[in-house]
Amino acid sequence: MSSVIMPSMASKETPKQSGYLVFARKYRPQTFDEVVGQQSTLTTLKNAIASGRIPQSFIFSGSRGVGKTSVARILAKALNATGGANPDFNQKDAAAREIEEGRSMDVLEIDGASNRGIEEIRSLRETVKFKPASGSYKIYIIDEVHMLTTEAFNALLKTLEEPPSHVKFIFATTEIHKVPLTILSRCQRFHFRRLTVDEIVEKLADIAKAEKVKCEKDALYLIARASDGALRDAESLLDQLASFSDGEIKEESVLTLLGLASDSVNETLLEAVKNRSGQDILNVIQNFYESGGDLLQLSRGFFEILRHLLVLQHVKETQGLIEAGPQMLEILQRHKKSFNEAELLLGITLFQNLQADLRRPVTSPRFMVEAAFLKLIYADGMRFIDDIAADVPQQRSVQPVIVPAPAPQPAPKSQPLRAVSAPVSEPLPAAVPSPAPPQEKSGNSAFSINQIEAAWPRVIEVVKSKRMSTGIFLSEAEPLEVEDSVIVLGLPEEFRFHKESLEKENNKKLVEECFTECLGSKARVRFVVTQQTASERPAPKPAPAQPTEAEKRELPDIITQALDVFDGAKIVRAE
Repeated sequence: MSSVIMPSMASKETPKQSGYLVFARKYRPQTFDEVVGQQSTLTTLKNAIASGRIPQSFIFSGSRGVGKTSVARILAKALNATGGANPDFNQKDAAAREIEEGRSMDVLEIDGASNRGIEEIRSLRETVKFKPASGSYKIYIIDEVHMLTTEAFNALLKTLEEPPSHVKFIFATTEIHKVPLTILSRCQRFHFRRLTVDEIVEKLADIAKAEKVKCEKDALYLIARASDGALRDAESLLDQLASFSDGEIKEESVLTLLGLASDSVNETLLEAVKNRSGQDILNVIQNFYESGGDLLQLSRGFFEILRHLLVLQHVKETQGLIEAGPQMLEILQRHKKSFNEAELLLGITLFQNLQADLRRPVTSPRFMVEAAFLKLIYADGMRFIDDIAADVPQQRSVQPVIVPAPAPQPAPKSQPLRAVSAPVSEPLPAAVPSPAPPQEKSGNSAFSINQIEAAWPRVIEVVKSKRMSTGIFLSEAEPLEVEDSVIVLGLPEEFRFHKESLEKENNKKLVEECFTECLGSKARVRFVVTQQTASERPAPKPAPAQPTEAEKRELPDIITQALDVFDGAKIVRAE
């Protein structure tokens, strides 16, 4: 199995051997000072090395392209520097050059995805016994460690708990939640954050200057935003655009390559939504789609714009909260008062759901994008109608359903006239009286949580029929308990804006009226924020199964007649 564990492949190919190195490898950091971001992690590591308080095992977690493996290799250089561990090692030192070029026999880099079995870990345990060839430590870097099997992790436990003094383990993973707690408890954990847009732009500008590539500032911001905090992805995009644009990278080149919407397209959409112009919206989407634009990127970009506008309405100092180029910042300032909070929250919800839908295979993505925009522009009209309708009494008496008796058959002409008895008709179901207006029940709890959960889907439907935006916000909540006749509704932390909107007097009053209508008893509500995230919620209970036609024929006549009278009624079996 010795062939499985290979020396580090860091920069193994020199420029002379490969002919050309991509930007991501050519400008990979080789010292702690060259690493972009991650200052807290770097400070901790450097202080640990300088003070001699070096743990036996490290685990680096974080999203892709943020520097986990690069820092692991730099840490290996610092630990095996000539003369002993040194955070400010000489990059031209022979030991550092060996590790950088992949020639060091004391630094072994293992890919956890392809060497994930117990046999590979057993082979590793055998090599741990041997002293380092030239450096101070024998260092094992295991990338994507979460890919190891359960058996492999178990085989590694004893070695991690009591490793030889000359051995250091450095693990890297993008999915820290998949690493067993027994492994995590034996390591010092360092989390690598995603880089900010400004940090990536600064690094890309340095690379472009070194490569003598002209690059517009707005183009760099587009590249940085598209990389989603991953510097490696941004460097690869810059490398590709340098070839695509023949030495000069313009904003149009980035938009074409990535299928993004330009700032002018986004501003046109903002103006169309502001003016409630469905025709302008459809024209912009059509032109964008036919020119090869990516509808998922369009929806993602507009989602971010709505979020930025919401931030501008709540925060005066936006440094670090809004990641956008200079031109987009000007657009946001022009439109920060064009929409109210409810419209922005509704739009954020619509486009969040749209992105999730577009990531799945769909037959008509363009129609879905158009529908999302049209829902947004008509939402204000629906609220306006509801506000007017709020002044009209909502309670209407339900008239009983009366089925007329069949008319008697006329006597045949050929028969002499005589008294004919009226045909006997089947008894009709009794007329259902109008429901009495809801009255407040006495006692501490007028209804149970089971009643609330049973009526919850109906409450959401009624709220949506009266005010769509409020219904959308309410659908993210869930009933928690009934406390002194007050229904407590919980929303996850990420829907705090929804909670604040629902707590407004007109929205809260509407929700309470709909609960009262559905429960037949006066209800009050209270909204709280829960620690549970939306993804951790249990799946909703399935609706009660309705009887089939065959089962209906077995029901008593009185129930069958009631089903005929009340069209759409459902049978709920009592538990």
